[in-house]
Amino acid sequence: MEGNVIIADDDRSLRMVLAQALSRAGCKVRATGTLSTLWRWLEDGEGEVLVTDVMMPDGDTIELIPRIKKKRPDMPIIVMSAKNNLNTAMRANQFGAYQYLPKPFDLKDLISSVNTAMKLRLSSSLDFKDNLSSNDSHLEDNLPIVGSSPVMQNIYRILSKVINTDFNILIEGKSGTGKSLIARVLHDSGTRRDKRFLSVNLSLMSLNELQDIFLQNFSSQSANNVGTLFLDEVSNANSEVQNFILSFLNKRESSEKNYHSVKIISSSRQDLKEFIENGKFREDLFYRLNEVSIAIPLLDERLGDIPELSTHFLKEFSKNGMEPKSLTKNSVELIKKKKWTGNVRELRNFIGRLSLVSNTEIIDEKITKHELSMITPEETDLNNLEGSKISKSVEVHLSHYFRSLGDSLPAPGLYQTVLKEVEVPLINLTLALCDGNQIRAANLLGINRNTLRKKIKDYDLVVTRGKKLM
Repeated sequence: MEGNVIIADDDRSLRMVLAQALSRAGCKVRATGTLSTLWRWLEDGEGEVLVTDVMMPDGDTIELIPRIKKKRPDMPIIVMSAKNNLNTAMRANQFGAYQYLPKPFDLKDLISSVNTAMKLRLSSSLDFKDNLSSNDSHLEDNLPIVGSSPVMQNIYRILSKVINTDFNILIEGKSGTGKSLIARVLHDSGTRRDKRFLSVNLSLMSLNELQDIFLQNFSSQSANNVGTLFLDEVSNANSEVQNFILSFLNKRESSEKNYHSVKIISSSRQDLKEFIENGKFREDLFYRLNEVSIAIPLLDERLGDIPELSTHFLKEFSKNGMEPKSLTKNSVELIKKKKWTGNVRELRNFIGRLSLVSNTEIIDEKITKHELSMITPEETDLNNLEGSKISKSVEVHLSHYFRSLGDSLPAPGLYQTVLKEVEVPLINLTLALCDGNQIRAANLLGINRNTLRKKIKDYDLVVTRGKKLM
């Protein structure tokens, strides 16, 4: 590899290590610890690739990128940062950096990035963006996605690159990992943030209801003010709904005004490829929705983020009126040892619980240990039931009920009691889903209309027309 590289970093030791590594790779290297020297070299025409830290003693390098691009439009800029959060990655990408590398990184990755950047520069195929000016303020420091682990760094890099694109994005991850949060960040931080974020949960969505929602928001009579359409839990969409969504995507690709500018984001807690193999999901729809895939890790895969997440949640609760609290180091270590099957959502609930029960500003090991012991297996299971089979939910509740009886036996007629507990919400929700229409509800349930009427009478249910579930 040949070429001239400029390194800018206020850490002298790191400058030496990077300079030696790139020199051994065949590059000519100049290194500085200040922005003023860097800018002087750039004005003099030195360097072909810039490798720079973000925070320098005399300023923020990212804010200088627009000026560098204007002065040296053919220069690839590789940004390094120890402040590894989504905001830094987004700013680096959207101000026009060629690549973002969170510290610490492997020297092989840096050399590979410089090598690729050099080749792209020589082939004149760099496509720099100028989406932001140095005074843009919509990127806030307090973005809601927290964590500095390697798996989260990868997500930040992907998000920073796709936020202002028109790609259809599929977010995959188990319950509680933060799929909806990612979707919201993609909208709120992108160019469509001034328009509406329309979230449609497909878990209990009938075709007629979906058609009504789309008619209200995307017809020629409606205002074209939807910036992002979020199709939540697409794996739960039935075949009719899948067909309708595919038709919508076809219209979006046409020149129809109210469809074309909408960004499509979808999510799934299930493995859609497995659903395709089982005939439960259309393969062509999967590839249309999955132009870019973002896989959200389990909390078990990012245990190093738990201290940062816990602190973030405590600050969030204090902003909402609760007393400011903090955790001791031993408390955090206890929390890290717990298996959070409900992922980040369950952790957040637990931190909120700790904040409520603690009478002191410092949440110590004793109270943390006590509250962790109060989390029963049933409670843990309930945190992870979303998306699982109904039988599993019933099993958890029945196990909890039997244990609550101690050595006693339940009253006779248990079968009918449990059956009623399942049937009443099933019928009520189905009627609500069908807008109170008993014929539609009976067809959906797969029972005779007279049977449904009898059950409504036996259970003394109130049927209201015009009552929508969503």
